[in-house]
Amino acid sequence: MRNMKFRSMILYFVIFAFFAGLGYYIFEFAQNSKNWAFSPVNRHLSSDSLSGGKIFDIKGEILAQTINGKRMYHESSDVRNAVLHTVGDGSTLIPTSVQSRYNAELFGYNFITGFGAPEYFSSNQDVTLTLDSKICASVSKKFGNKKGTAVAYNYKTGEVICMVSLPTYDVNDRPDFTKDSDGKYDGVYLNRALSAAYTPGSVFKIFTTMVGIKCLPDAETRKYECKKIKIIDGEKVTCMQSHGKLDLKTAFSKSCDMAFCDIAVELGKEKMTSELEKFGFNSLQTFEGIELAKSTYDVNSASKAGLGWSGIGQYTDTLNPMYMLKIMGALANGGNLIEPFVVKSIAVSGTNDNQKFTNTSERNIISKIIADKMKEMMRFTMKNQYNDSLFGGIRMCAKTGTAEVGENKLPHGWMVGFSYDESFPIAFVVVVENGDFGIKSAGPIAGAMIKDIRNDFVKNK
Repeated sequence: MRNMKFRSMILYFVIFAFFAGLGYYIFEFAQNSKNWAFSPVNRHLSSDSLSGGKIFDIKGEILAQTINGKRMYHESSDVRNAVLHTVGDGSTLIPTSVQSRYNAELFGYNFITGFGAPEYFSSNQDVTLTLDSKICASVSKKFGNKKGTAVAYNYKTGEVICMVSLPTYDVNDRPDFTKDSDGKYDGVYLNRALSAAYTPGSVFKIFTTMVGIKCLPDAETRKYECKKIKIIDGEKVTCMQSHGKLDLKTAFSKSCDMAFCDIAVELGKEKMTSELEKFGFNSLQTFEGIELAKSTYDVNSASKAGLGWSGIGQYTDTLNPMYMLKIMGALANGGNLIEPFVVKSIAVSGTNDNQKFTNTSERNIISKIIADKMKEMMRFTMKNQYNDSLFGGIRMCAKTGTAEVGENKLPHGWMVGFSYDESFPIAFVVVVENGDFGIKSAGPIAGAMIKDIRNDFVKNK
């Protein structure tokens, strides 16, 4: 009798374990079957033998489609190069691309029937992007042989109009990367707007200024003194020139390093860190569910001089371009952020049955008082340092950055900003790796991009 009870317990345990395992497998299958189907070992299923949905830009240009079982891309090599990191190349090597993220929708995958199901169960879907591919192509060519990224969006609607990343390649004529001995294609699979973080240089002074205004009662009225060189506990902090005594607005406009060094040192490590983390540093930031490369501020081990350099945008500071674009959009929008997005809609091929991805919700990330003050400071800087002619007379607010990167390399050039006139609600970020001064390298690209967007904006108004 005792043996029968023991055997019954074993049998119940086995039955329970069986159904528990079956339930776990069904759950995992439902959750992960798409990832299994589109794993690298199975890419032949979606790339060679099946039809797939189209990818359109905002003007209806076909950026990718399947013809006779083969994935085809835009007829212009300039466009193919420019939108590579957004559209993808049909492989899993660019994980942030639309073809990687929306592969199930594009190729009609269903976790019950898999690929190639009857239309009743599954069908290919088309994806429409917010990008203007011709503007992207024009901006991409402006980089020449330099690496970097440029991105611009409508800060009122969230629509990303331009997003390019360099280096790139033609998906129809893929280079042999094994022969890349000079590093021309280093990081070629990264969308640098999303997956890179750079030393920011002077564009970081936007953050130091905001923290100073918030935490120092006399930050805007006091006189900062710049004698070109400052010695702090035996360590040297330098500026490009001796500016003498100047207020914060003028220091920001002239990009005087000493003023921002002084603010960081006076506030100290803990205050600077806590205030910058409120803006999003050292925390997860996303774009359409994609985790962005983290923007970091870490002065735990910094000397006083190192802390001063951190306020200038050097030391170990890093900044992600898409995150910076969000900050630009928020400053332009009175401190309220409308999240940028690039996928406008997904529709079953050949129908009007679409799911729209518009973004109208706002969240406040910067106080309106500080946002408005920064807007005026950046407008003052644009007028007095760069001149509106850079943007064809369009009234813009901007700041450049020249980020020293060491190793005898040219600095990274930055330019960030947004339109002063809300009837043309555009914000932008341009980074040129080892491009030299920001106004020299990033400035012409930013100017050309904004003028292209403005011309198209006026044409379609």
